Amino acid sequence: MSLDINARSWQFLDRRKAKQYIECHDRHRVLNPGWKQLKLPTTKRQFTTAKAILDRMNSGTEGILLADDAGLGKTTVATLCALVFAGNGKSVRILAPNDVMARRWRQELELHIDAVAECARSLKLDTAKSRLRSHIAWLTDGTIAVSTHQKAERLLCDLLIVDEAHRARSEHSRLGRAIGVARNQIGRLLVITATPFSIDPNDLATLLQRIGGDEAVKPMRDYAELLTKLWRGRYASTPREMAAELGGAARLAVKEMKPFVIRHGIRDLATSERKTFGEIPDVDDAGATTPLEASEELLEVMLRADRALELGKRCKAWPHVRRNDPRYHVSTSKLAEDLEVLTRNVAGRGGDAEALAAHHHGRRAQTALRTIETHPKIADTVRMAKSLVAQGEKVLIFCRHHLPAAELTAALADAIRWPERAVGHDDVRAVWRAAWDEVFEQESETVKGRSAETRLDNFIEWLCSEGVRAQVGHWLGETAASALVSKRSLIAGLARDTNAGYRIAAQAKQLYQQLIDRESASTRSILLRSDPQRLPGATHARVAAVCDPDASVFGKSHPEVFFTNAPDTVVAVFNSPFGPDVLVSTDTLSEGVDLHRFCRHLIHHELDPSPVRTVQRNGRLRRVDSWASKVEKPIRVLYPALMGTRDEKAVAIMRQRISQFDLLMGAVREEVDVEEVNHDLTGLGEILKHAGEKMRGLNLLP
Repeated sequence: MSLDINARSWQFLDRRKAKQYIECHDRHRVLNPGWKQLKLPTTKRQFTTAKAILDRMNSGTEGILLADDAGLGKTTVATLCALVFAGNGKSVRILAPNDVMARRWRQELELHIDAVAECARSLKLDTAKSRLRSHIAWLTDGTIAVSTHQKAERLLCDLLIVDEAHRARSEHSRLGRAIGVARNQIGRLLVITATPFSIDPNDLATLLQRIGGDEAVKPMRDYAELLTKLWRGRYASTPREMAAELGGAARLAVKEMKPFVIRHGIRDLATSERKTFGEIPDVDDAGATTPLEASEELLEVMLRADRALELGKRCKAWPHVRRNDPRYHVSTSKLAEDLEVLTRNVAGRGGDAEALAAHHHGRRAQTALRTIETHPKIADTVRMAKSLVAQGEKVLIFCRHHLPAAELTAALADAIRWPERAVGHDDVRAVWRAAWDEVFEQESETVKGRSAETRLDNFIEWLCSEGVRAQVGHWLGETAASALVSKRSLIAGLARDTNAGYRIAAQAKQLYQQLIDRESASTRSILLRSDPQRLPGATHARVAAVCDPDASVFGKSHPEVFFTNAPDTVVAVFNSPFGPDVLVSTDTLSEGVDLHRFCRHLIHHELDPSPVRTVQRNGRLRRVDSWASKVEKPIRVLYPALMGTRDEKAVAIMRQRISQFDLLMGAVREEVDVEEVNHDLTGLGEILKHAGEKMRGLNLLP
């Protein structure tokens, strides 16, 4: 059934008109300095994709699965489609997985609505624009409502866009049930996920059926079954035979899925566009492959702990099945915590031989553990981060769990610091305050209301904090104690890499506008109520962390470090040249967040077993208009590992799977479990090499 929309209303999406669109967008961007700058090669591709989606939907296709790699701008493509629908008097509902991403959707709509309205005058977008920031329970013609998956109700609409669809793919999820019930009331469905082949085949089948791709389900399942055999090493054929079978199944799956699925990988991009994302070399040169040996003391602790936990399990003092917890290989805090629980549970069982033995080994392990000042993997990650920071770089580090993240952050805070406060502190600070006041003179004159005045004053106070002064002074070639700073030096001075050409004052103003954005309620609240000295980057510690500060003693022992579970503020500051040089995070920030503006180095200190998660983490830096492309240097993704342990094997398997992500169209679903993997990596590599030949040219491009 046709959409009853005139296809002429999206003629502006002709890739030949992309330059004209960018010029129009730039005119509106002058009034909104925080808006991102559009790139011509990327805009051309996004126009082509949006046009293909609209053409297919207008021809009767019930839905489309948009599966571009992370960072390629799926949100922009879907935004263009949403504006065309709304401009034609249709209702649109967008479902994001959380409030942070819902806010990002609203910002993306604001970013494009004026340019679309100007370039496509037949579209009537006044209603949509007037209600973009409103809570819309009941949709009316020409409106766009953005909410979260959790608020999936009254889904009646002409276009439903489901972001991060892999989170709600199952029929048993609340959103899955809601879409199933309301499917006949939804005109068209656009589902978005970066990893279609990396979710459970049953769930992908559900997504395909929802968008009308029933015929693609069986070939997709056949391909997914072969991939499961591949990753688990359960194939009896020769490498060439397995590769041929894999290639044939992939080709058939792509043929049947092509009408319903659109996917661009990084390697599908034109060379001119690929440069704006930054390259990730197959082999890094940052020392991550340097052999890292576990110390004799750590090996003794782990062996005694393993024995103690096994004995504790036998005497029912240790309830968990796994004794070799992956966290033991990345930090000491979890091991110390578990040993404390075990020894406490077995204490006092005088007549139980196994309990006595468990207590003996547990106490010996605790004694040995206290002799280890720093876990060797933490020491190595600190070494790498410190070296990169000394070169003027920002570093993003991911951990899977809160406790290792907190322990690593504390070690980084001890090792990477600005020099302590110099003599003449009060006088110097007054000079800096006067300089920044002059820079923000226009903002001071136009700000209205006591709350707004407080936010501006606190932001300038933060710019005058010891940490930011040291940082800016370093860029200017001065020390934090220097009183030579002036409005002129802040306006003319360059932040970070001078080749990027970012002026210090201009970047400070842009960060201020982002922090006071009406959509950023948490950052506005912090600027209004908090001590500016507690904002990220204000102290001598050059580290911040997105993890639970109450997960351990580390948050209390390092009060100068910005620990948070609400990431908005630290993400905004990290995406500027200012603030923390190192950001440690759990997987709270592994998807749906931009962290690429001033960072090109990522360290996987603690891997998640899912290769999909690793790809998502990497996608935080490999995005359009990346810092890597600005400074014309590669993105560096580092995987430190302890030699001779399960950690080393897990890293080796993960790196091999990630390297084949594009070849297999994102098919890296199987989690890495070193206890179960029974095939050698060399044999797998041979299969993938031959499969690459069979699958060359295979794609899901529009």
